[in-house]
Amino acid sequence: MTPMMLALVILAATIVLFIWEPIPIAVTAILSSLAYAYTGIVPVNTIFSSYDNNTNILLAGMMVVGSSLFHTGITDVIGERMVKITGKNERNIILVTLIVSCLLSSVCSNIGVMVAMAPLVTAMCISAGVGPSRALLGLLFGAQFGGFVTLVGVGSNAAAANLMGKLGLVPFGFFSITPFGIAVCILGTLYFTFVGAKLIPDTGYVPEFAQTGKKELNKPKATIACITMAVVLIVIAMGIKSIPMHVAAVAGACIIVAARCMTLQDAYKAIDWNCLILVGSLSVISTGIKNSGAGEAIANLILSLLGNNPSPFMITTAIFIASSLLTQIMSNIPTILLFMPIGISIAEKIGVSPYPIAMVITLAGAASYATPFAAPQNMTTVGWTHYKFIDFIKIGFPMVLITYIVVVALIPLVLPY
Repeated sequence: MTPMMLALVILAATIVLFIWEPIPIAVTAILSSLAYAYTGIVPVNTIFSSYDNNTNILLAGMMVVGSSLFHTGITDVIGERMVKITGKNERNIILVTLIVSCLLSSVCSNIGVMVAMAPLVTAMCISAGVGPSRALLGLLFGAQFGGFVTLVGVGSNAAAANLMGKLGLVPFGFFSITPFGIAVCILGTLYFTFVGAKLIPDTGYVPEFAQTGKKELNKPKATIACITMAVVLIVIAMGIKSIPMHVAAVAGACIIVAARCMTLQDAYKAIDWNCLILVGSLSVISTGIKNSGAGEAIANLILSLLGNNPSPFMITTAIFIASSLLTQIMSNIPTILLFMPIGISIAEKIGVSPYPIAMVITLAGAASYATPFAAPQNMTTVGWTHYKFIDFIKIGFPMVLITYIVVVALIPLVLPY
């Protein structure tokens, strides 16, 4: 059996176990990463290297900083005040969460927006007497929608622009993607609020960082916690190269514990280790798919299907479907890095502008809504909400379709072939 076939068989088995869930999803993810290693698809000595990555460090640090708001009692106050605006209506809470996360993630890292807003969204839900799971999934989707608005909204946008430069094209500008992003934000927010949220259950799970019980407000410590959170977020938003996001998060966590806003034991408890295990092990699965050559085989299949004289609609549809499907199993940046050179080559062979194709790949490659391992932020949300694989499929694939409709409608107007 070829490495590609092995990789696809392991992936299929993993998906079945995720849906059926006879064993915990984290155990399935670890066993899957072991299978990729011991079939020779990824090096054995890299099995656990993905656990030691900047995303996991960022998440752990921000979980501690976020939990400090609960331990000092300030989240109850914030939650009650926010509920006065939204009312105790889950749909209103989801709508506000989506709008705010869209706005913030258009200029900040979407995973940074998520870990910053998660404590506040959870507190708002608790104050309103509703489960936080649907609102936290709304936070994920809002952060992803907002990532389409500017070049820095999500890392894959910048990666695509950088690769275009290396391929001899003028990279997309800061606002080149904006018309598509605004449309995705509007349609996506309406979809999730009024349709999508009804497709999934309230799991009743409260994230680890919020499982502290009701705390009396300690004003001095609450002030320290709020200032620390604000400073960390400002540093993350500024993108200071000498202070990466994960370093800022860990420094903030150290200040929280040093100022006795929470004990060291409480800090350990605030970290959702299940979430970190998922991020680490599912990254190996993504690498395995990439190393096996499955992605390149799909890309070559597109070339053969398109033929010599495809219509612009056919080009857009074929490339979008292939990129969006692959990004559900191989994360967005590897998908875009794989497809961009092939897309540019297709444009040259059939004599059309490469820019609309580059935009389709950028947008489709970031449409990572439909599986838990489509992106690190999806994996994070699994830990916060305990949603199952099938829940992501039910709510995510309609959103992929909405993104496709936006692309097909706007490409001829904004970036014609």
